[in-house]
Amino acid sequence: MRRGGRISGFHDIGYEAFGRVGYYIITVFNMLNIIGSIGIYAILSANNTADLFAQVGIHVNPRLLMIVSTTIMCAPTLIAKTLAETLVVSIIGTTTSVIVTLVVIVMACLYPIKDGAMYVGSAVVNTGAAVHYGAIPAGFAVSLSSVSFAYIGTTIVPHVEGGMRHPEKFTKVFGAALAVIASVYVVMATTGYWAYGSQTLSPITLNFPKHGTGD
Repeated sequence: MRRGGRISGFHDIGYEAFGRVGYYIITVFNMLNIIGSIGIYAILSANNTADLFAQVGIHVNPRLLMIVSTTIMCAPTLIAKTLAETLVVSIIGTTTSVIVTLVVIVMACLYPIKDGAMYVGSAVVNTGAAVHYGAIPAGFAVSLSSVSFAYIGTTIVPHVEGGMRHPEKFTKVFGAALAVIASVYVVMATTGYWAYGSQTLSPITLNFPKHGTGD
C-alpha cells in the first residue's frame, strides 16, 4: 500500500499503525470527511450566490446553483492527475479569499453600527444596538466548528507534500499556510465584531448595506 517506501496518505498511516483494519477505517472516514466538506462548500456557495442574485432582482433556484458549484469545484480535481496540476485553481481560490477579506475589512470600517443605526450616505438604517460581550459561551460550539471547517484542507496534506517539487520545504510552507488562515480568520472576526457586535450575521456580508450610498 506504500509506493516507493513513502506514505502517501492518512490511510497508509492507519495501515502502518493498525494493519489492514486501520487502513480501511481511516480510508472510510477520510472519504466521508472530503465528501462532507465538498457538500458544505456547495451549500454555502449556492445559498450565498442565490442571496446575491436576489438583491438585484434575479431569483435562481439554490439547488441549481448547488449543482453548478459542485461541478466547478470537482471538475479540476477529476481532470488533473496530480495536485500540482491544480495550481491555477489554488491561485484563484487564494486570490478570492484575499479579496473577500479586504472587502469585509473596508465595508466594516466604512459602515459600522453606531448608536443603534448604520449610516449609509444620507440614509440612516436602524439596526438596533450593537452590544459587545467579552465572551459568549453559547457560541463556543459554533466557533469551534467554523475553525475546524477552516482547516478542512488538512485531509489532503500528504498529497500536497507528495506533489511538491521540493518536498523538503513542506514544513515551512505548511506552517505559513496555517498562519495565513489563522490571520485571515482573526482579522475578519475582530473587524466584524468591532463593527457589528451582537448584530453580526452569518455570513458577515449580510450586515453590509443593501443599497448604494446614494439611495
